Amino acid sequence: MDKTPIIHAYRHLYRELLRAVQFAPPHRYTVRNQLRASFRDKDAVWDPEVSKRTLWFIQAARREAGIEHKVLKNLVRVAWERQNMDTWKVSFRKESESRGKDV
Repeated sequence: MDKTPIIHAYRHLYRELLRAVQFAPPHRYTVRNQLRASFRDKDAVWDPEVSKRTLWFIQAARREAGIEHKVLKNLVRVAWERQNMDTWKVSFRKESESRGKDV
């Protein structure tokens, strides 16, 4: 299978996502990580129509601050929060250590 259309789709999506988040430092890294993970997934199936519709959505989010922009902004924010979140074990240990110091 020819990988050229997949590479072009990745580049187009990445470029438009960067423009949509206006190259803002925390969000551009989140977008990059999400896109990389989705394209590196071994079980993923690439569909050109889905890629085209996603690109249209991102372009609409970039053009004006409408519903598309708000949806994309919230998706990126949630992904960023999940990236920076501690696991439950780490949170539990921090909580138990802080309780031990207070006593």
